[in-house]
Amino acid sequence: MLESVKKIEIIVSDPEVPSVLKILKKHGIERYTIIHNVSGCGEHGSYGDDLITNSYIMIICPNPEIIEPLSNAIQPLLNKLGGIFIVNDAQWIAH
Repeated sequence: MLESVKKIEIIVSDPEVPSVLKILKKHGIERYTIIHNVSGCGEHGSYGDDLITNSYIMIICPNPEIIEPLSNAIQPLLNKLGGIFIVNDAQWIAH
């Protein structure tokens, strides 16, 4: 049976991944998926094709109450160094 969850997607440069993971852990998030070497094109042009690569972090969040405190904690890092934080409604089948 499908369960409603929130999906959090974060894209940051590879050197910032440890800082993001530290913030996640501080907010009780210990399960996530990381995909390294992602690239794309946004309002500032293409990214991921230079010397510093980017990583995509996906978190399935069954508790939506954590999203606002998490976004508040990660926003200073994104403001300083760049990156993306996205929250989507999703459904999943837990195993």
